[in-house]
Amino acid sequence: VGDFYRGCQHFHGRYYTGKVVDCMSPTCKTSAHHRHKTSRHCLCIAVSTELRRVQNLIHTPFEGCAYARY
Repeated sequence: VGDFYRGCQHFHGRYYTGKVVDCMSPTCKTSAHHRHKTSRHCLCIAVSTELRRVQNLIHTPFEGCAYARY
């Protein structure tokens, strides 16, 4: 949960909710569609994507964003 700055498309997270989104990829270790579920030595990467919920929508750029300066 956090603030979204429309001026620079920056998301500033306030706190972590623990809710994650499944990427549905067969090559992702944390996905429900992972193809190597029983393998001991899987080389797939583990990606965890947080569900980003916007608490405040701010129309100005984020003050610490380098993208907004250019």
